[in-house]
Amino acid sequence: MRLLSYLHSQTSLFTKVLVANAAIVVIGSITTVLIATHFWNGQGHAPVWEFGLIGAGLAVSLGVNYALLRVAFQPLFTLHATLDKVRRGDFSARVPEVAGDPDIARLTEMANLMLDRLAEHRQAVAAQILRAQEEERKRIARELHDETAQSLTSIVVNLVAVEQLAGSSGIDEQLRERLRMTKEVAQRTLDETRRLMMDLRPSVLDDLGLVPALRWFISQRVLPAGLKADFEVSGLSERLPEELETALFRILQEAINNVVKHARARSVTVRLSRADGHIEGVVTDDGQGFHVVHMVGKPMRDRGLGLFGMQERAALVGGKVEVESAPGRGTTVRVTVPDRRGG
Repeated sequence: MRLLSYLHSQTSLFTKVLVANAAIVVIGSITTVLIATHFWNGQGHAPVWEFGLIGAGLAVSLGVNYALLRVAFQPLFTLHATLDKVRRGDFSARVPEVAGDPDIARLTEMANLMLDRLAEHRQAVAAQILRAQEEERKRIARELHDETAQSLTSIVVNLVAVEQLAGSSGIDEQLRERLRMTKEVAQRTLDETRRLMMDLRPSVLDDLGLVPALRWFISQRVLPAGLKADFEVSGLSERLPEELETALFRILQEAINNVVKHARARSVTVRLSRADGHIEGVVTDDGQGFHVVHMVGKPMRDRGLGLFGMQERAALVGGKVEVESAPGRGTTVRVTVPDRRGG
């Protein structure tokens, strides 16, 4: 009983129906053979040809049975393949329409409706999370600027004044050295705080727009890391809507950070262009590359938050992110979003 229960739980519906139909055909054929044998033996003949014909008929019956079941179950196989694509992260996958079978057509319609609702819910949640994340970045950057940076600036100014007073009043050399070291630590902390503020929410993005912000980020992130950088812009002489500028900046920022941290590249090229109703940003490096298929095939939690975040941000503004790479041949990250004029 436990074996039957185990086989029932481990066997697909198609296999169960196939085995049941095959059992019916085999039992019917065996019964036919036994009856035919009984009559032929009664007449003193060896039923060799009859056994052969019955065996051939049995094989044809099983083959036809298998083919018919494959055709009948094809919509379920398609549904399973579609849901498996969704499980692997392809949220745009939908079940193709099947004509002729009202039950299967209804099942397909319900499955696609469920996937549409799931995509809408997922996109709404992602938008809320990213908006909240961006607002929190702004708040932290503002507090760092208004409180921490101001206090550190005051400390550095006062330490400079104390150091000058100590030098003019002939104070002990060890104490002056301590003052100098303290001033340097305060200055480094102030510089690090300013860098953190700019990473959280660069004011140049709000004040001047996407192109100056990317140029600033490349100068602050790529060049200090020892990489050669090239930044090309075409067709972007005016500001974009805020959400579009933020999405493009964050996506390209993440791609550039990946180059600096993981690519082992010597140079990186960043191109930003507007043409044919789209805005395209491309980050190309000459680093070690990786297997894109292996990365995409991994479960969502193992892909790395960088790639997942880029795809989410692009989807929220109606765009997409494509990654081209191969071991030893560098990597290209391309984001394309619909053009929306703003100011």
